Amino acid sequence: MKIDKIKHKTLVEQVMGKIRKLIASGEFKVHDRLPTENEMAEMFGTGRSSIREAIKVFNYLGVLESRAAKGTYVCSRSNISTEALTWSMLLGQDDYYELIDMRAAMELWSMVALAGKYGQDPSMVQNTLDMLESQVSKMRNAIEDVDSAALARADYDFHCVIIDSGDNALFSSIYEILRSFMREEIEKSHKDFTDIKTIIQEHRLFIDAIRSGDIGVAQQTVLNHIASIKRRLANVLNS
Repeated sequence: MKIDKIKHKTLVEQVMGKIRKLIASGEFKVHDRLPTENEMAEMFGTGRSSIREAIKVFNYLGVLESRAAKGTYVCSRSNISTEALTWSMLLGQDDYYELIDMRAAMELWSMVALAGKYGQDPSMVQNTLDMLESQVSKMRNAIEDVDSAALARADYDFHCVIIDSGDNALFSSIYEILRSFMREEIEKSHKDFTDIKTIIQEHRLFIDAIRSGDIGVAQQTVLNHIASIKRRLANVLNS
């Protein structure tokens, strides 16, 4: 295994870059044990203190896990710190529309998967459809009770069901991280409805699209919904 030495001033960022490259290249895979601090110090041509600090950062991020008397291991993706990802979004100053586009990409893929499964065998997605119907009922109750917070929560959870049912763990994790952003966006966009009951109709279209078993219909339903959200959000933000 050929490792380039760190030739300039030792920095924790440089050591992290070396470790990141080893993991990205597949040299170290999930659950693999990393070399000891002494071994990595020799590999990278740097001091143990920098290795130790870099490992501490990766432990915090959930990339690595240091076990007493056993060593340091590469973690699975599910262990990645959601807090760190949340800060990344905050510090990146992503605006509502970029976050909506990210959500749209995940939901589009999930809806295509659900419609495809329904076309093969409706029973494959019956549980998902039941959960979606439940969220629609919660929306209806929230509207009757004039409870905007409950309505936004049911709206968010409705789309969460779709994304979770797309069988992509990364999408589910990202959408959960986006919870606070999405809830704020949802509450703002709801303010532009002339008739709040229209929300029910919009969400029933998702259920109908899945039941159509038509991938094209599923795609267009998501695209229409996202366009509607952006339009309503723009009206609220510009008013």
